[in-house]
Amino acid sequence: MRLRKFRVRAYRCIHDSGEITVGDLAAFVGRNESGKTTILQALTLLNKDEQVSELDLCDEMSEELKEEIRLAEGEFVLSQHEISLLKEKFPGLPEMKKIRLYRTNRNPQVQYEFEEIELSEDENKGLNSWENFSKQILGFLDTIPNHLRIQIDTKFFDGPVPRNQETFDSGMAEFSNQFHVIAIQEPRVIEEWEKIYESPESQFSNLLSGESEKSALQNFIASELHPRFVYFSDYKKIYGNINLNEYLREERGDSIEFIEEFDKAETVRNLFYLAELDMNELDEVKESPSKCIKLLNAASNRLTSKLNPAWKGDPIHVDLRYNPGNIMSVVISDVHRDGTITNTGLLNRRAEGFKWTFSFIVNFAAETQRAELKEAILLLDEPARNLHPTQQMGISDLLKNLAGSNQVLYATHSPFMIFDYTPGNLLVVELDKRKHLSRIFYDYWNADDKTLTPILYGLSRGQVESIVDREIGTNSRPVIIVETMSDAMYLNAFDKFLQDPNISMNPLNVVAAYNKNSVLPLAIFYRNHGYRTFVLLDNTEESKQISAQLVSNDFSAVQTIFFERDGKKLESIEDYIVMEDYLHPVNQTYEIKLRHEGFSNLTPQDVSSKEGKGVLDKLRKIWQEHSEDWGEFDNEEITRYICEKIALEETSFLSDKTKDQFRSLYRLIAERIRQYQNVATKPDLDKFQKAKP
Repeated sequence: MRLRKFRVRAYRCIHDSGEITVGDLAAFVGRNESGKTTILQALTLLNKDEQVSELDLCDEMSEELKEEIRLAEGEFVLSQHEISLLKEKFPGLPEMKKIRLYRTNRNPQVQYEFEEIELSEDENKGLNSWENFSKQILGFLDTIPNHLRIQIDTKFFDGPVPRNQETFDSGMAEFSNQFHVIAIQEPRVIEEWEKIYESPESQFSNLLSGESEKSALQNFIASELHPRFVYFSDYKKIYGNINLNEYLREERGDSIEFIEEFDKAETVRNLFYLAELDMNELDEVKESPSKCIKLLNAASNRLTSKLNPAWKGDPIHVDLRYNPGNIMSVVISDVHRDGTITNTGLLNRRAEGFKWTFSFIVNFAAETQRAELKEAILLLDEPARNLHPTQQMGISDLLKNLAGSNQVLYATHSPFMIFDYTPGNLLVVELDKRKHLSRIFYDYWNADDKTLTPILYGLSRGQVESIVDREIGTNSRPVIIVETMSDAMYLNAFDKFLQDPNISMNPLNVVAAYNKNSVLPLAIFYRNHGYRTFVLLDNTEESKQISAQLVSNDFSAVQTIFFERDGKKLESIEDYIVMEDYLHPVNQTYEIKLRHEGFSNLTPQDVSSKEGKGVLDKLRKIWQEHSEDWGEFDNEEITRYICEKIALEETSFLSDKTKDQFRSLYRLIAERIRQYQNVATKPDLDKFQKAKP
């Protein structure tokens, strides 16, 4: 049974989630305190034995909670096996493909709805149920002689439905033996009892529970098909040495005082479960070194084979070793591609991140492989926290494998844990801070940009892969890396504005670095993977240092381009814009602040009177003089203004001189590219590229 839609109301910070569609492997993405954990925990209310706490009810909805409210409800689709099973048990009902479960604030039990199927709630004596079967037995007893009747104990039939086949068989056998002893002198009575006892309809597997068609169906689903939600949040750590005396004492339920080498019995139980190691069998062979080594080697190999599929990087080998004092050691080795084994040592000597990853995979893999978790709906809260991205991708592989036999819903902040961007398999959770309400976006692209950050990074993984693909690099247009987003916006916008095919930027890929510190490594990455790479820099001291570092990393002088015009260095790309032209958007953007300070407009004279190396430096000096009221000068805001006006073709404020000065920049870039292509040879392009793995 798989969850396809759900809705949560009046639970903690969630007033109403609305109806949300989910797939078999769904990720919930949202900022801290947005309600992701609340969503997962609310779904556990649909478990049969879950109890609703008054503390979990939404305080802001006290008026609504005076009435009965569905706190959690879900629409489930049935598998073909489940559909066939219901058809076999209830042949008179139409085929049932989905059901709805819900829990309210008033009823302690999970309730069921069967859409488009009419079910009778009237008592049905023809229903092959435990209740009718009990009435049949008691009715039969009313027909036998009274002196026999008063001796027979009927408590088995007066009680609740037997828990399982074994309880039913033992109860029926005990009653039948009692009946034979009491009625031994009445062969005809015994003959009638045997007909009932041996009837196929009297078999427990055929008996339903309930006196009406509806109650029987509900009880059957509750006992046989009710979905199970399993919530994971506490990923316990496994250490290198396990004191088996302490472990066995904990298994027996005795309290123990934890020590550094021993966490909880549950984590050790999971380790031994994956290794298929029986403590009783170990106890029998531990005095025989050869038998003990053989047993532990087999267990170690089983454990290793189950862990490595989710382990990224070089494989590991796990050894379980028995030591004096009834201590079990967990020893880890790195297995390299050439077969060599290194770094053998106790698990607790490894880095914290390694121990956490190892422990998570052991705990999670064991608990999800147990038979009782098959076909469960697994709810995971941050399953890959603290992990390196390569290990996060290993966990994601584990989740994808689980999604075959289980439905998996999980909360994450990591772009490396998002691998399905289908609506329903990716859901965004946002918090309305004013109302303190969580909202879930099925159409996640409409969420807040900051909430979408990990999703956008995940969506951009293809761009990252394109950088490191040699075939893409060597067959691509040249790349020009710029220091800021403003530089990229200006290059693209003025290219459109000038509409000059002789100096167009179209033959280039313009790549904006995150900041100046990222220019050097980004340029090296592109160059090393086959791209003809150029770097456009301003004339600050920091940029000059970047240029020197590029040269020391085998970039030629023609690949580094500084802003200049007529042989004169320019401090920034904004200096290609005539002063009067640039001050127009400045005055428009900051009009209110300027008037408040007594300025009608900033003039070229106001700017020229300040000391500074360029227009941006001088404007920042003006802003610093009014720092309390004006804040900081934001040149990117001015960039957006200019580029927006170019897009709208509202460019009357831009002069022909500004156009000519930008043409000079494009000519400079084009000339450098031609120079590089004339001197670069294929060996130059190949020498930085790593061999394909």
